[in-house]
Amino acid sequence: MMTWIVSMSAMASLPTSAEIPVIPSNPQDVSRDPVSIYPPPAKNPEVEQPAPVQPPSLDSVGQRPLFADLEARKWLAEKGVTLAGRITLQPAANFGGYKGNGFSLVHQSNFSAAFDLERLGVVPGGTFKIGLTDRLGDSVNVNRTGSLIFTQGFYGQSESVRLSELSYEQILLDKKLAIKVGFAPMGADFGKLPYICNLMNSGICGHALGPTYSSGWRNDPTGQWGVRVKWTSKSGWYLQAGAYDVTPIRITPGHGFYLGFEGVTGAYFPIEAGYSWGKSPSDYAGTIRVGAYYDTSKAPLLGRPSAFVKGRSGLILQGAQQLWKPEANTVRGIAVFGVFTIADKASGLIRRNYEIGASWRGMLASRPDDIASIGWVRLNVNDHVNDGALLSQRRTNEQMFEVNYGFQVAPWLIARPVLNYNIRPGGYPGRQNAFMVAAHIQATL
Repeated sequence: MMTWIVSMSAMASLPTSAEIPVIPSNPQDVSRDPVSIYPPPAKNPEVEQPAPVQPPSLDSVGQRPLFADLEARKWLAEKGVTLAGRITLQPAANFGGYKGNGFSLVHQSNFSAAFDLERLGVVPGGTFKIGLTDRLGDSVNVNRTGSLIFTQGFYGQSESVRLSELSYEQILLDKKLAIKVGFAPMGADFGKLPYICNLMNSGICGHALGPTYSSGWRNDPTGQWGVRVKWTSKSGWYLQAGAYDVTPIRITPGHGFYLGFEGVTGAYFPIEAGYSWGKSPSDYAGTIRVGAYYDTSKAPLLGRPSAFVKGRSGLILQGAQQLWKPEANTVRGIAVFGVFTIADKASGLIRRNYEIGASWRGMLASRPDDIASIGWVRLNVNDHVNDGALLSQRRTNEQMFEVNYGFQVAPWLIARPVLNYNIRPGGYPGRQNAFMVAAHIQATL
């Protein structure tokens, strides 16, 4: 199950048939990992070779694009140009909140293209990618509850159109070594974990909020200039490291296509190692990952805003494991995941971040592609934030619980009703807890 998710883009590129294109359902992938939805040409042009049979993903359901049968799209894919697109709506209403009750709608559209330069006859093992993302709407959490965790996970990073990726990746040494350079979100390659984006809130889906609030870590859709080098072993181990710029202005409104370095504060150096086990649906597969980072930027000392410290660091631990299946050789079953992060004591807003959750694919035998999920996330606000603060303004931790059920309505459409309960929004004990009713509606084009 998770062996194939060491690189979700690599997993996604494996076709389920020669005729039906499939794209991963993970909403975080489309803008940064356009997938190859057709098998490679047969080695012998006179004898057509069948596409290899690959085990399906167990943590998400492959989506067949609505417009998969367009002749122009098929022709481009056969030549080596893969197009991908996705539109997502996240409506939500909050009941409770120190600024009252209300409703809001968040929208995100992703469009991307991947150019297989080997198929195009340019460079063996080379891939060029470009991605665009558009975000619109307001968050119930920002407007009314004041929480650090957003029920609508696609809110944030300024609601605007932006270039999310412009990158080149080269595969070498029998697919063991991958070198990626260009402009892309660092989170496209680091800190990813199976199952988490079966949940909708920003505290679980995508990446842990500890590094995001406590350093220059950037996630989709905001890109960074950088390089990533990754070594993957067939035994299941991988090791990767990278270097990226930290330019905060790109996350602000009106800078969606800004590729310069105005206001650059430093460089970001992530490193990550992991191991995955399980070769087929009959295995009880799992993964464990350890990551660390160092950001050279200057940051204000918490509790002493006039003083600064140079350099921020942190640690990320992640794991996931399938626990139960109703029968062998099935995609159905229950799996769990967990995440822990610790950030810089002097300057990290979120000192510790905890996440646990579970997903049950195919709870009903008649609906094997539905996924039910439950999750909990806790953000511990750094104690230094309270230095000199009044008792009524002191912050402790914020928590959010989520339960949802994802209906695979059509091969290209997911509808996921969501319930969230938010405790101590913003980490303020005196702030009213909030209950949210929401939905994640996703169409793969």
